[in-house]
Formats: sequence, structure tokens, C-alpha cells
Amino acid sequence: MWEEKNRQNEFETVFIREEIEKCETLEELKEYIFPMVHTQQEEWARKVNEIIEEGGFTKSGFAKLCGVSRVTVDKWCKGSVPKNREKFIRIGMVAGYSLDKLNQLLQRYGRYPALYSKSLEDCVCIYVTNQGYGKETIEKYDYIMDKIEKNIIRDDAETVANITTEKFDAKLSQVSGEEELEQFIADNSAMFLNAYHKLYAYIKTTIDVNYMDPKHACSINEMAVIQGWSSSLRQCVSDIRQNKWYPTRNKIISLGLHLSMEHDQIDYMLELAHMEPLCAKNIFESVIIYILEDASLNDILNIDSDDYDPDELCTYARQILSSLNLPEVEDFISELPEVYDEW
Repeated sequence: MWEEKNRQNEFETVFIREEIEKCETLEELKEYIFPMVHTQQEEWARKVNEIIEEGGFTKSGFAKLCGVSRVTVDKWCKGSVPKNREKFIRIGMVAGYSLDKLNQLLQRYGRYPALYSKSLEDCVCIYVTNQGYGKETIEKYDYIMDKIEKNIIRDDAETVANITTEKFDAKLSQVSGEEELEQFIADNSAMFLNAYHKLYAYIKTTIDVNYMDPKHACSINEMAVIQGWSSSLRQCVSDIRQNKWYPTRNKIISLGLHLSMEHDQIDYMLELAHMEPLCAKNIFESVIIYILEDASLNDILNIDSDDYDPDELCTYARQILSSLNLPEVEDFISELPEVYDEW
């Protein structure tokens, strides 16, 4: 039943994406697409109320299990989205979700990466989720993480032999018992420290190859000043250069806009961060897709053009986004106030 529902959702997403590509103006997007999609807040309110109802929880009981106040749960039920990935993971554990459903919760409703075995915390989460601990899952997760955090040394990442995520997942699936898990993590500590190296490398290459041109900017700092980057976005790039950034979805999208990336390039960044591609069924991301498709049609993204301006996509995106009264757009702009307020 759940798999059938998933296939239907995928079909609807493809259909809406194709319809977005047909829109020639923002007014057409509003008229034909917006009625078919929902805000993240609307989707989340429906989902969390469904979890509470199907699990037979009281709001107070649910709040206690999730480690939050009853007031917070009330806000969730009205559409306030949890502000960090860990909360979504805990909610999924409380709901007793399988690994697939927990990943769907993270990606679709939280817009965070799916659980990733090469991330230390996620590795433990995958292990306890697959053990079927039921209501004790969170307690077991906290207990194991506390033991491991006291023993693992998080030092500068060393070079490690490349191993596919599929093979690493297979190795983790063979772990039996907490002692084996601790040994597995100790043996693979360098792998955990290199979890997002492909994403870092791709972003660094994009910056170095396409933007470190005296015609546009001589350094990342100069480009940031020219484009009016916020301190948080500059910190993001600094962390990427030091291989220590933990990717968030909106920051990846924002970075893609600032680096004049095409739709497929932003999707590729999201893939490297173990996230779903831009989602046509999300009202905010439907606007981002429209912006990117329209920019491509109007040659804004052609870096080989004599008229290419690395600031133009951001300027255009700001004009479109600031004209819309949508909660997710407001959140996106407020995350990077200096970028949008100073154009």
C-alpha cells in the first residue's frame, strides 16, 4: 500500500514538473501550478497530526517522547516545521517508522538528507532502526551514541580508500550487537569524517573553474562582496573549503543560485548531499524550478556568453521571490537577509 502511494506521488511530481516547464510567466505559474501544490507548512501539519492520530498518542505524551514541550507539539500541528534534522529523526523513531519511512519523513517533510551510513550519527540511527527496538529506539540510540562519542576521536580527516555507499551499507547490515557496532565505527572513523567529500569537491570545482576569473572576481571573498553574500553563506563556503560543512537543503539551493547553477547542477548537489532533487510538488521549490527554467531559456546561465553576468540569476530570483507572499519564501529570504535586502 505504502509503495503504491509512493509510486503515485512520483507520477504526480513528474507531471507537475512538466507543467512548470510549460509556464511562460509567473502569472501562469500562480494560476496553473499553485492550486496543485502545497506549502511545506501545510504538508507538515497534515503529517504530524497523522502520526499522532495513528500512533494513539496524546500531545503531551508525544511531546515527552520527542523531548519537546506540549506547546511545541501544538505549534507543529498548526504547521510550524521543526528547525533541525535531529527532531525529525526523533519523531520518526517515536512513530516506529521503518528505515524507508524515516527517510521519507526527513526528505519530503523536513527537506533534510536521508540517513547516510557514512555519517556517524546516521550510522547509529540506521542500526537501531533496523533492530526493531520499538518504543525503546530513542533511548537505545542515545545510549549508544553517548558511549561512542566518548571513545571516538574526531580529528582531521585522513585519506581513505574509496568505498561505495552501497558496499558500506552492506557492511553495516552485517553488524550484530552493540560491541560490533562500536568496533565497526572505530574501524571506519576516517570514513565518517569524509562523509561529504564529493559534495565539497563539486562545489569547490564550480567556484574555482567558473567564478575565479578576474573578469568577475579574483577571490571568493571579492565575489561575496560584489554579490552581497550574507555572513552565513560566506561561513558555509569557508566550511566547505575546510571539508567540515553539514549540508542543509535551503543553503544548497541558495548556493546554487549564487553560483548561477542550472537546474540539473543544483539537483546534482542535492544528490551528493543525499537529498531528493528539487520537488515540483513543493510550492517554494516549484518557484525555484520556474526561475531556473526561465533563466535557462533567456540565456542568463550561459557562462560562455560575452554578456554573462554571475550576479544576474540572483537578481532575477530575488525579484521573483520577493513578489510572492509564501511562508517558505519568507523563510528562505530571512535565512540570508543581507543577500536579498541589499540588492
